[in-house]
Amino acid sequence: MKAHIVLLVFSIYLSPFAWPAASCCTQSKSKPPEPAVQDKQKAEQSDGKINEILSKMNRATKQLKSCQAKLSHLYIQDPDLLDSKTLKSGVLYYQKNNDRSKLRIRFDDIKQEDFEPENRREEYLFDGVWLTRIDFKLKQTDLYQKAQKDKPIGVFELISGNFPLIGFSNIDRLRKDFDICLPENNDESDKSIKLLLSVKKGSKYEKEYKKIDFRVNSNSYMPEQIVAYSSQGDIHDIKFKEFQINKKLKKAVFTIETPPDFHKNVERLKEKSVKKGS
Repeated sequence: MKAHIVLLVFSIYLSPFAWPAASCCTQSKSKPPEPAVQDKQKAEQSDGKINEILSKMNRATKQLKSCQAKLSHLYIQDPDLLDSKTLKSGVLYYQKNNDRSKLRIRFDDIKQEDFEPENRREEYLFDGVWLTRIDFKLKQTDLYQKAQKDKPIGVFELISGNFPLIGFSNIDRLRKDFDICLPENNDESDKSIKLLLSVKKGSKYEKEYKKIDFRVNSNSYMPEQIVAYSSQGDIHDIKFKEFQINKKLKKAVFTIETPPDFHKNVERLKEKSVKKGS
C-alpha cells in the first residue's frame, strides 16, 4: 500500500499540471515587455537613429560648396542571366554657387569582364540646364537640354536617370522617396553607416530603381558607396574615396574642349504645353 502511495505522489510531482516547485514561485515584480511592445520600442529606437543620421547628412550637404573625389562605377547587367560586368574609374567634381550648381564626372578607363583595363575617356557634365556626354573613343558629343535656362534644376536631380547619386543634396526628400531602415546586423566597428532604402510608390525614382543600399562616412557624412538595384534587374555599384571637401575648384574644371572632328548631337527641351488655337 505504501508503495502505491509513493508512486502516486511521485506521479503527481512530475505531472505537467502539478504546482511549480517552491524555488520557482518567486517572480520578478517587473515582467519583461511583451513581444509587440519590444518591437515597438525597437522600431522607435531605429527611427530615432535614422533621424539622427539624416539630420547630420542634411547639415553636411548644406555646408557643402564644392567637392572632388575618386569614383568607380561597376555596372552589372542582368546578374541572374547575363551577369555582364563593366567597371569604370574616374573623378567626380561638384561645385555650388548660390542657386546654381555644376557637376562633372570624368571616366579615364574601363574594364569589361575579366579583360585588362583599357584607357577610355568619357565625360559627363551637368549645369542644371544641359546634360553633356562626350565619348572620346567614338568622337561623339551629345547635349540634352533638361530645363529652361531661367529655371535650372539641381544637378543631382538631373543626373538621377543616368547615375543613382544620392546623399549629396536634398536629404529632406529621402523620407519622401524612400522607406529607410537600418540593417539588422550592423557592424559597430565599421567606420561607415549603412542605410537600406526601398523606393516608395509614386517616388521620382520609381521608374528607375527598386531599392538602394547606401553607405555614408561616419565622420564627414558624405556618401562612400551606393548600390542601386534597377527596375530592369541591373545593379549599379558606385564607390567614392579620397574626398576633398570645400576646396576651391578652378573654372576650367567645368570646361571641356573637344576636337573639331567630333560629331555633335543637340536635343533641345520640348515644350510640354501647347497654346489653345495654335
